[in-house]
Amino acid sequence: MKKTILSLTLAAGLLTGCFAQTSPLPVELLMGNGRSWKGNLIRRDGDWIEFQTKTAVRPIRIGASTVKELKFKVDVDADKISKMMEARQFNRIITTLSKSIEPFSEYSDISSNLTKYNALLMELYHRTGKYDNSLAISEEIARDNRNPLLQAKAQTYQALSLIESGKSEDVRALFAEYGWQQETSKEASPEELYIKAKLLVLNGQYSQAMELVARIVAFNSQDPDWMQPAEMLCAEVYTELGMYDSAEEVCRQILILYKNTPEFDKAKKLKIKIEKLRAEKQVEESLMSEEV
Repeated sequence: MKKTILSLTLAAGLLTGCFAQTSPLPVELLMGNGRSWKGNLIRRDGDWIEFQTKTAVRPIRIGASTVKELKFKVDVDADKISKMMEARQFNRIITTLSKSIEPFSEYSDISSNLTKYNALLMELYHRTGKYDNSLAISEEIARDNRNPLLQAKAQTYQALSLIESGKSEDVRALFAEYGWQQETSKEASPEELYIKAKLLVLNGQYSQAMELVARIVAFNSQDPDWMQPAEMLCAEVYTELGMYDSAEEVCRQILILYKNTPEFDKAKKLKIKIEKLRAEKQVEESLMSEEV
């Protein structure tokens, strides 16, 4: 069985299929026939798990593939996480969440209530530029059809992580896998428009990308989830086109309107980049003038 991201990033020392001795983990075990039990996971032995109810004398062996879902008791302080989010301590949240779910890593191939924590890690990894980590998690969540909305979100992060990593061919393969249309219809969602605009930018097709960005801004002004990224992408495209004044104006608006957002962070970095590019351009023009 293929391990999920928990196995990849949090439990490198555990080998799939090896007999592992761990501390008992409180859990509610849901089976495919609708029955459920509360007790403890004792250990993992390859394709088998050992489970013991609170009243049983001995544990029983259960095939991992027969388990519908595991509901773990996860030690996560939601208020603490919320405060760290407000303080923009994203790497600290990643560390905290990772440590909290690490004890369950050897059961990560079984559906569980850990998905919501992985979903947050997926977003935070993307937000901090760790696109490979975000991609690994999004691939796993995208295969889980229990929550269609979360599944669709994971598919979006799959595409965005591939784009940010410069893997345009993989993005096209993903489009084919999910049946996403190459041509953009008039009814296209803002996330579809944004993903395709990002891919066009990756391919250097800036004019076409701006057309899609304009559609997002024109028809989704009340949707901050896509309006803000679209405006940031607009500033980035202006920068690529050498339209530094326009890019700086968009950055200025973002810094005023969208404090404590990913776009706010990106706008600050882009302004520094523009200043550097403008200075380099002035040096080049000065050298050319002296040569003439």
